[in-house]
Order: sequence, then C-alpha cells, then structure tokens
Amino acid sequence: MNEQQAREDIQIIKAMLDKTRKATSESGTLFIVWGFLITLALIGNYALAYFENNRWGWLVWIVVTAAGGIYSAVYAYRKDRRAPVKTYIQIVGRHLYEACGAGFVLVAIILPLLGAYSHEAITILWAVVMGILFFVMGGLFEWSLLKWFGLAWWGGAVGLTLVQGNNRTLLYTVLFIACYLVPAFILRAKYRKEQSSI
Repeated sequence: MNEQQAREDIQIIKAMLDKTRKATSESGTLFIVWGFLITLALIGNYALAYFENNRWGWLVWIVVTAAGGIYSAVYAYRKDRRAPVKTYIQIVGRHLYEACGAGFVLVAIILPLLGAYSHEAITILWAVVMGILFFVMGGLFEWSLLKWFGLAWWGGAVGLTLVQGNNRTLLYTVLFIACYLVPAFILRAKYRKEQSSI
C-alpha cells in the first residue's frame, strides 16, 4: 500500500465516522418525546405531593413508562426498517439507551416499591444514571457538550441531597428541563442542520 492509498483509506474511514455520527444524532426525537413525558410526570408528582395525595404517584410513573416504552419500540422498529445496516456506534448507542432505560425503571419504580430506599432518593439516583447516559453519549458522538451535561447531572445529584421533600422534586424538574430537554433540542437542531447540508 502506497502513501496515496493510505490517505484515501483514511478519508473513507473519516467519512464513515462522520456519517455514523449524523445517523446516530437522529435520536434527538426520541429524547424529546421522553423529555415531555417525564416532565409531565414530574409536574404530576409535584402536584400530587402538594395536595398531599402521594398514593397515586406510582401510577403516574407506570403510565409514563408504558407510553414511552411503546413509543420507543415503534420508533426503533421504524428506524431499523429504514436502515437495514447498523454501524458499530449505533449498536453501542442502542445498548446504552436500553441499559440506562432499564436503570431508570429499576431506580424510579421497582427498587422503591421493593422498599430498597425511600422515594426521596429516586431523583438523586436518577440523576446519577442520567450523568452516565450523557457522558457516554458525549464520548460515542465525540461531542464534548454532552459530556458537560453528564457532569452537570452528577453535580445536580450532589445538589439534590441538600434539598428535602417536595422541593427536591421541584429542583429535579428544573434540572431535568435544563440538562435533558435542552440538550435533546440541541441534538435535534444539530441533526436537522446536518441533514439539510447533505
């Protein structure tokens, strides 16, 4: 292999990596849908706690998780049909989303129902899983901004320990909008910009 061939091979690999990043960033839509569902659930939980009717809080989360799960399954099915070939980063990304999704269900629903910890700890543990999700996504997409959002989630987890009761849910809602919905819209805008330049 001569030097010219090596340069061409490097260019091909670089083009493939750029294409992979563009294809992967489409997940902004899925993040936005989940973001709105979770924001509604957080507001619902806050309202239930405010009116001292916490006994229905678990139902809010089960409905949101079921709705989001159904939407995610349909979204993934449609995406798989459009792209019969998956890149390695797309496969790793899918596993990351599924692992963190399972972590969210465990942290927010199953473990508290089993009495592993009080409901007060849910938002803190959820913020830790969110930090993992965003930090690893930043590494996969080679996008530092997502890593910074991951660090913000971990800082938020520490900050949430300083607040008690319903104020913790309120603070978590603000953290969620700032560090989940905002990056989801940035991701979606980035994807649209990249698609318009193709």
